[in-house]
Amino acid sequence: MTALDTPPLPDDDRQNPAADTTDTADTPNDSAPGGKSRRPQVLAATAGFAIGILITGLLWGLSGQRGGANVDAAAACDAFNRAGHLPDTTSGYDPTAFTRLADDAAHRITAAYELAQAAAAFDGQYQPLAQSLAGVNGMVLSGRFDNQSGQDDIIRVQQLCARG
Repeated sequence: MTALDTPPLPDDDRQNPAADTTDTADTPNDSAPGGKSRRPQVLAATAGFAIGILITGLLWGLSGQRGGANVDAAAACDAFNRAGHLPDTTSGYDPTAFTRLADDAAHRITAAYELAQAAAAFDGQYQPLAQSLAGVNGMVLSGRFDNQSGQDDIIRVQQLCARG
């Protein structure tokens, strides 16, 4: 028997060790009061904890999915708006007179396009935003702002972002 398996001695036996004449090897070792086992309570508590964690994880996962597409679309609109004014050289301006779009604006347009793609991949209602930003991104990357369809995409993105 190990020290953990041996039941504690009563207080009066410590004073008189010769008084103990019973064999304790055959008595069950139940540490719970009244001799009942705690195993069912421990199993029930463990199962309840595991089920609680599972339900919490499912609820957390499901609640964030819809919000993820909305948040990505809103972030795409914010990035697009932070890019600033995109020039329009379709109405007779000399496209060569326009030097270059700032690097941070180009990066923001690309980021807006990627965020809109992520939103559209999860929720199809953001597909028009992603398609329009694809046209704007293509125009910005090429540096040609005399493309009428690209200018139409800018207007469409502005309208879609204004709706929310």
